[in-house]
Amino acid sequence: MDEGFVKNAMNNYGSMVLRIAKAITGSREDAEDVFSETFFVLWQQNKVFNSDEHLKAWLIKVATNKSKNVKYSAYNRYKEVFNEETIMANTQENPAVAMVENALMRLSADDRAIIHLYHYEGYTYDEIAKMLELKSSSIRSRVSRVQSKMRELLSRDK
Repeated sequence: MDEGFVKNAMNNYGSMVLRIAKAITGSREDAEDVFSETFFVLWQQNKVFNSDEHLKAWLIKVATNKSKNVKYSAYNRYKEVFNEETIMANTQENPAVAMVENALMRLSADDRAIIHLYHYEGYTYDEIAKMLELKSSSIRSRVSRVQSKMRELLSRDK
């Protein structure tokens, strides 16, 4: 792939890839690794993208898969203990943000990704379904179910 094309993609979609990776992995360092891996895969590809939306959807899919690989690696399963310490430290700085982060980290990586795409990136149910190759009705029900779970987790943490 052309280096200029990859640089342009990084400028246009890099922050989105980083946010998605952070939402799934729960770690800034892991998110940065996923960012690098995602754009390295793009650089290696000989793929032709039909539009900017096609490229964006492809980057979301690759970043999501790479993030899940990192999240479920043996090293990260061991590292989960330290995330709780980080959350406790954040509680002293901003309790409301820490409560939400704590609740989000209790969700599955898939649920965090869908919530991130819906609430933070502003995608519709149909757009998320197309990106993740799922039915729109499945996305709608998962968003609703996760929102209910978040309300339950947040009310329990008060």
